[in-house]
Formats: sequence, C-alpha cells, structure tokens
Amino acid sequence: MADIFGVRVTPDLDTLGSFVICNKPGGQVDPAVTFNGENFLVVWSDPAYDRAGGIVLARVTPQGAVIDSGIQVSEGDACPDILFDGTRSLVVWSDQFLGVQGRFVNNSAQPEDTVFTIARIAATSSKPKIAFANGVYLVVYADFCTTGISLDIYGQLVSSQGLLIGNEIPIAEGPMIQSNPDIDYDGTNFIVVWSQGSYDVYGQLVSAAGFPVGDQFQVSQDTSYSKEYPVVGTGFDNCLVVWGEYHDDSDIYGNIDIEISIDEEITQEIPYMLPSIISGGLILDNRSKVVVYDVMGRAVSPDRLMPGVYFVITDNKTVQKVVKLR
Repeated sequence: MADIFGVRVTPDLDTLGSFVICNKPGGQVDPAVTFNGENFLVVWSDPAYDRAGGIVLARVTPQGAVIDSGIQVSEGDACPDILFDGTRSLVVWSDQFLGVQGRFVNNSAQPEDTVFTIARIAATSSKPKIAFANGVYLVVYADFCTTGISLDIYGQLVSSQGLLIGNEIPIAEGPMIQSNPDIDYDGTNFIVVWSQGSYDVYGQLVSAAGFPVGDQFQVSQDTSYSKEYPVVGTGFDNCLVVWGEYHDDSDIYGNIDIEISIDEEITQEIPYMLPSIISGGLILDNRSKVVVYDVMGRAVSPDRLMPGVYFVITDNKTVQKVVKLR
C-alpha cells in the first residue's frame, strides 16, 4: 500500500526529517507539489477517497506541519500536477474517460469554479504536466496520433481564468512512441522533454504563444540502455534534464548542456535603476514595460513577492537582479 510522505530540505540539501502527509487506507500515489508563497500545496491520486477515488489536496507549512487531512479537488483517475500562478493554483490530471481535466484551487486549498476539460484524448492515461508564463499555462500530455497506432506529445494553452487558448499544439509527432512529457519555462520559451521510443530522450522549445521554436533536439546519448520518465528544470544559462536509465539496474542520468533562450542583451544606458536590495514593496517604472521573474524563470506578480531573489526585465532588454529581504 502506498502513502504520501514529505521531507523538508534546506538550500544546502540537508534533510530535516520526513513526515506523513497522508496514509489513509487504500493507498495514495502520484504526488506533485507547488508553493503558493505561504504554504506548499501537495496533490495526489487517492483511489480509495470517499469510495469513488479522486484527486486530493493538502497544505503543508514551510515548517512541515500538515494542515489538511485531504480535500477532494475532483473525482479523477491519476497523474495530477499542480502549479501556482501568483494568484491561485491550477491542478491538472488524467481521466480515463474524459481526457485531461483541470480545476483551480485557492490558497486555502479550496476548489474554485468547476472542473473543465483541457483535452479530450484517446489514450487511457495522458500524464499531463504544466508550466506557467506571461499569464498563460501550457499543459502538455501524451495521446494517440491521428492514425491511433502510437503516442505523440501535444499541448494546450490555458488562460489564468481557465479558458482554452487556440487549438491543440502538436509538439512531438512521428512513427516512434513519444510519451512521459515534462515541461518548464526558461524565461523566454517553454521547454518540453519526453521519452522517445525506449532508448532516447528528446526536447522541443515552445513559445509562450504556443508555437514550436526551432527543431526537436536529442537530449540523451545514443545507447542501447532503456530511458524513461525525463524531468526538466531550468537555471540561469541552461537547463538540467534527468531521467531513469536501466543498466544492471535503474540509475539516474542527466544532461545539463542545453542552453536556454533567455535574452541577455543589456542596453548601454539604463534610464531607471531599482534598488538592488529591498525590504518593502517593489517600486516599478510606470513608463516602461516591466516583467518580474523568480529564480525558476517564472513570471510573478510584483505586489506578491516573498523574500528571495528576483530578476526585473524592462522593455525586454534591461535586466536587473533584486534581493528582497522581508
């Protein structure tokens, strides 16, 4: 029987002790987590929840206290993911009969609005993943190709109000099976990675407007070892993709040689300079187009900043780092 556990980890990667998040009878699987500026929100699939099964959510404080016993987001099947957009969080999951589903939850872990369909799929499990940038989410998932003989990777843009933007986006098509996608945002584009066949990991950049940028690229080396479940995370100059690779047993491999597409051009003259260390609110230049990003490359609301490091981009050119103390 599976349960959901957590462990706090310091910035120096020291563990502070594990704790139970949910260990109710029936088993809990497929956890995912986001941070909303106040608490962590942990979501999982609970096949035995209220006898019908469901996608379930709980808040966990930064000190490791579990606030909720489990709040049902919806009846559902498996593979949830969750992401905070600066105001509330979007939960997505795979439903065997209805496709990729989504629902918003507020910072008190209470579901808002209603469940909505992001994509109707033919596959029984799509394993959706989610990223957010510039006011829109990109949800990626696996589904059968038009001929129904292999899996491909698709995406769908979703507004912060839960409206679908444009049509379904083909991201990875072809004769081989493309599955197990993951996604992050690098400050300019989304980066999507996936398993291709049994032995390769591939990637593709997708613009915030939902268009593929450049060609697909191979992440892993050509070997005869099985590779699966890639995960991507972006940094300042490049990203790290990790995956499971089977040799004599399962190991974890990675590739960090993929440059990300953040525009680093700096203008010669900076007409408006912010203080580099602040303790109160962030005062922005109303005469310019200003976007604030956190260290993960996610656009954040300037009036909801927690203590940390941020990057302020003015008119898409001038970049300044700001450290908020409190």
